[in-house]
Amino acid sequence: MSHKNPRTGKSQSLTIVIKLGTSSICDEETNLPLLSNLSLMVETVVKLRSLGHRIVLVTSGAIGVGLRRLNRDKKPKKLSETQVIR
Repeated sequence: MSHKNPRTGKSQSLTIVIKLGTSSICDEETNLPLLSNLSLMVETVVKLRSLGHRIVLVTSGAIGVGLRRLNRDKKPKKLSETQVIR
């Protein structure tokens, strides 16, 4: 999974950005964390780092967590209400 420099033929490290959205880290019905998905992501990041790559992990799961904390079932439609949940 390494990238070879075309001039030298040597492996070089990459910076890999992984973006996880709410639906990837929270169950849509319960808003509980999807531990199996999170575990798989951790394993993937560890493997990529062991190969010498730099990993940037970005998540937008704030809404899913906010819904659970506020005991709400669904994401609101109004922007102002969504901003409160974040």
